[in-house]
Amino acid sequence: MTSKDEKTWGMLVHLGGLIGMCVISLAGNIIGALVFWLIKRNESAFVDDQGREAVNFQITISILSLVLSAVSWIFFTLLRAATWSWMWGYSDFGPVFFHPRFFHFGWAGLSGLAWVLNIIFSIIAAVRANNGIAYRYPISLRLVK
Repeated sequence: MTSKDEKTWGMLVHLGGLIGMCVISLAGNIIGALVFWLIKRNESAFVDDQGREAVNFQITISILSLVLSAVSWIFFTLLRAATWSWMWGYSDFGPVFFHPRFFHFGWAGLSGLAWVLNIIFSIIAAVRANNGIAYRYPISLRLVK
């Protein structure tokens, strides 16, 4: 594999998460990065290294998003039950920032923030890989060795 091809495939494994996320919303980010990595990992050490990085990062983002979504659901459910809002509505609940829906959408926003970080870091990694520089994501579990 030529140096130019290595850089291109290195870039594609990082963008694979974004491409997969657009095609399959649930786990497409992992599948996208994994497909690009598996195609060329045996032909280039650079692509193999960058593929591992991309897949690990996509797994990390998916776990983070699931955790934040679960916390949001649990917190919203407990807060709603604690305020008996199902019985009386929200009229006597108090300031808007203590409103259960505010907390629910706030946590959902944090889950969305995980996906924004995915977009930002994936683009940075793709640009670096396209320049031939190996990129390590700053927040990534090292699950795939």
